Amino acid sequence: MLRICAGRFKGKRLCLPPNEITRPTSDRLRQAVFNILTNILSFEELNVLDGFAGSGALGLEALSRGANKATFCEINPLAGANLNKNITSILNVSTYTVSVVKNFFQLRSSTPFDLVFLDPPYGESLEYKALQYLSDNKLLAKDATIIIEQKKGMEVLVQENLKVHDQRIYGNCQITIVKSQ
Repeated sequence: MLRICAGRFKGKRLCLPPNEITRPTSDRLRQAVFNILTNILSFEELNVLDGFAGSGALGLEALSRGANKATFCEINPLAGANLNKNITSILNVSTYTVSVVKNFFQLRSSTPFDLVFLDPPYGESLEYKALQYLSDNKLLAKDATIIIEQKKGMEVLVQENLKVHDQRIYGNCQITIVKSQ
């Protein structure tokens, strides 16, 4: 069982889809990522994208810490149903601007994203395609922060308007922080 680690919704439980559908980011890894983020940005008023959302834990954690707008992308119907359940059980939706999109590569937004979480299925090389899509469609704010979760040892390729800011290894997982310029 995953929980929100900090902020307004600290301790709230998240429903998880079956293990064969998603690979949820553990509480420990999520806490480590948010500890890093706390040192490089303020969550207040951020527009967040949780791409390949699964349970929505990353986007919900950002909302709990002060972001006020989040978009969640999840193509799997079972994971999407769980995601919607988590959103309605944790948030007072009238207080936040929240949207759920099925296909990441059909995403549109009138406001560019300040903070993006990309945790695609391992081994499908969707990170580069996702970064390219975000750049091509002008979905990244100036100085946006992008967190990419991958299997340890994977190479992160970025477009010329993006720069790898930091990279950390946690067990079999690699976290790469990318900044837009």
